[in-house]
Amino acid sequence: MEAVGLITEYNPFHNGHAYHVAQAKALTGADVVVAVMSGNYVQRGVPATFDKWQRAELALLGGVDLVFELPFAFAVQPAHIFARGAVQLLADAGVKTIVFGAEHGDLDFLALAQQAHQRLMADKQFSTDYSQTYATAFNDVLADVVGFRLTDPNDMLGFAYATAVIELDLLGTITLQPIQRIKAGYHETQLVDDHIASATAIRELMDKQASTTSFLPYVGQQAAELLAQGAQTAPWSTTWYQALQTKVMTTPIAELEQIYQLTDGLAYRLQEQVAQHLATDFTTFMAAYKSKRYTQARLQRTLLYTVLNITSAEMQTAMATPYLRMLGATTLGRRYLKQQRDKFSLPVIHKVEKDDLTGILALDYRAGRLYQLFSQRPADLAKAQDTGRIPVFIERG
Repeated sequence: MEAVGLITEYNPFHNGHAYHVAQAKALTGADVVVAVMSGNYVQRGVPATFDKWQRAELALLGGVDLVFELPFAFAVQPAHIFARGAVQLLADAGVKTIVFGAEHGDLDFLALAQQAHQRLMADKQFSTDYSQTYATAFNDVLADVVGFRLTDPNDMLGFAYATAVIELDLLGTITLQPIQRIKAGYHETQLVDDHIASATAIRELMDKQASTTSFLPYVGQQAAELLAQGAQTAPWSTTWYQALQTKVMTTPIAELEQIYQLTDGLAYRLQEQVAQHLATDFTTFMAAYKSKRYTQARLQRTLLYTVLNITSAEMQTAMATPYLRMLGATTLGRRYLKQQRDKFSLPVIHKVEKDDLTGILALDYRAGRLYQLFSQRPADLAKAQDTGRIPVFIERG
């Protein structure tokens, strides 16, 4: 069986994602759709709307055959690390082609990355200009190399996937197939179509406490029912913000500086801004914490690392020990998994063992426990994220 790979967050799974799945199979002729999906937290440094088990089930209902978790160490990272982790997992899973949405679906991202790679990686301009954000400086270098700028989020991820293929020495092993993103932009907050909406617009609708019926044009029945209940945990709600304040106020600066990416004076800045904004909400605090050098997503990630008490050493260890953890599969997905069993080089986790919780899964276990603790649904407090759970199984194929 041939497999096509998708790199996803599904926050939440919607009709645009279903279109992506269908197009991936149609364009490649693959038998099996394999998705690598972020776990309980997404790239911009916030908890996912629903936990990884619910999102995996929605993905299977939407046409995916096999869902692997993208570990926290890669999921909550800038594009190049996010992409490298996901591409590595898909390659080990035997995927031949990765299909992804792009704002410019006609671009040859691998050719673009090959043209830019050598000079871009050697050029230090984008990491030394402190008058602008990293993303802006990065694009200045890229524009100088290839003659135009990649500023749209999916295009930037496409370039990151291509760079990862090159750096992992997967040229000739994995191909990339972009497809045109349709009808709703990545950051679109309005419902601009009768059938396709961005995840952002759907989350905005959820914040308005819309009914199940309101969601049904854009998502499946099960997703609509979940969305009508509201998010499991709200990004940077009062609970999360108070946890951040407590951590920062009770931790010596020398220890804060050990937190992953709290470098270049950010630990001092964080401690100062928390002290000055104890009585304000998170939005007000974030506006004060923001700097010209770093994007809001980058800073939000440092805040999540802080709440989770993730040190640089822990993150480096986790990134050096990737694994394939199955969150869910269809009948077809399980057959494919059995076919590939002897070909995996990464550890494959089906059932979590006690040693995993202090070893290879330590970071995700900690992150899952906090996600569970801060759930807004009382029934979820009893549902441990990483112990006593088995992959979701759906009979199809």
